[in-house]
Amino acid sequence: MGTGRYLPGSHVKDENINEDSKRQRDLEHLIGLGSSSSRKSYYPELQKKIEELNKEKNYISDIINSMPSIIIGLNKEGEITRWNQRAEKSFNLKAEEALGQSVRDILDYISSDLDGYFRKGAPSDSVMTVRKTRQSGKRIIHEEISLYPLSDSLEGDSVLRIDDITEKVRFQEALVQSEKMLSIGGLAAGMAHEINNPLAGIIQTAEVMTKRLTDMSLDANRKAADDAGIDLETFRIYLEKRGIPRMLKAIWEGGQRASSIIHNMLSFSRLDHGPFSTHDPVEMLDNIIELASSDFDLKSHYDFREIEIIREYEANIPVIPCSRSQIQQVMLNLLKNGAEAMCEIRDKGYSPRFILRLRRDEDKLYIDVEDNGPGLSSEEKKHIFEPFFTTKPVGSGTGLGLSVSYFIITNNHKGTMEVHSRPGEGVCFTIGLPLHI
Repeated sequence: MGTGRYLPGSHVKDENINEDSKRQRDLEHLIGLGSSSSRKSYYPELQKKIEELNKEKNYISDIINSMPSIIIGLNKEGEITRWNQRAEKSFNLKAEEALGQSVRDILDYISSDLDGYFRKGAPSDSVMTVRKTRQSGKRIIHEEISLYPLSDSLEGDSVLRIDDITEKVRFQEALVQSEKMLSIGGLAAGMAHEINNPLAGIIQTAEVMTKRLTDMSLDANRKAADDAGIDLETFRIYLEKRGIPRMLKAIWEGGQRASSIIHNMLSFSRLDHGPFSTHDPVEMLDNIIELASSDFDLKSHYDFREIEIIREYEANIPVIPCSRSQIQQVMLNLLKNGAEAMCEIRDKGYSPRFILRLRRDEDKLYIDVEDNGPGLSSEEKKHIFEPFFTTKPVGSGTGLGLSVSYFIITNNHKGTMEVHSRPGEGVCFTIGLPLHI
């Protein structure tokens, strides 16, 4: 036949067989599996190398998927070649859906940064690092994004790494806020001292004026009236009709209230470096309520004096060893959080209310702070004492108040702190403080 090949069954061999055998030998030699004389070991050797390659591939995949960072492999056009499990979870997109797509389409919030990188063709040793903020549901996420070219890649491949630095950013913000508060605290303490002196003069002058204008039994008052030719009784009636005694009383009471607020501010601003001292819990709570009612930040959201305060104190509550300023800090934080939560309820006829309880057993004094606010969900209760967790809107709180309070009670005072709540039924925080340390 003209084709050089006989029909099957012919005794003439295909003239291409020698060429095929040669190619087979070359292939075997190329992949290192021996010659045709060792054909029996060809497939076991091949299977072994395939298993080793698969094992290595799975090992590398496990490493990439186990990393807490988002890892995305990219080719030179910016198309996704690898998408680890953290990326699946963070962007709610399976790997099979992401592979082959342009990273700029999926991560549109960094597309402008990536455009320049891929358009210009970055040098092999360049690394792009940017910080971005995105919103996922109600959560604001801060991310550090780095794009690394693969050093041994001839195709211009690269890897994109994204780290969630939200807690780091919040911690830095909290440190800045803490420094601000320390500065403000020192400034407030200095101002309180400066205000105290003229305030004392105002209070003392109001007392002296009240005695000189209203006490008709004083010899000095009668003598001065006689010298001026004034009838004291007539003068007293005039003062009463003009409301002068009432005004003087208001000046004196306002001065006393301001003095009490300054005293509480100074007590709160003092740092406790020494051993605990004993304090009366009833007197402490009453001072804290008075301090809360004058809190400017709280009053800007809600007038604390409009909240009903119910005191349920057991009789014969003993003094306890504690740091007064630290307990004040914890209680103020609970009262502020409760007041802010209650002010969100706008139902007609709703009246915000705190119930403060003092009770004891053989070993501990218990302080209950209960409100009738919106309450907490079971999920919120699980995380309520964790740093940076907050139920407030974004930007309204650092999420450190309750975690610091928990640390003060459990670590500094060796006590306990619990929360009890159901949605719509308010919140009750219970603090347990040892009677003896």
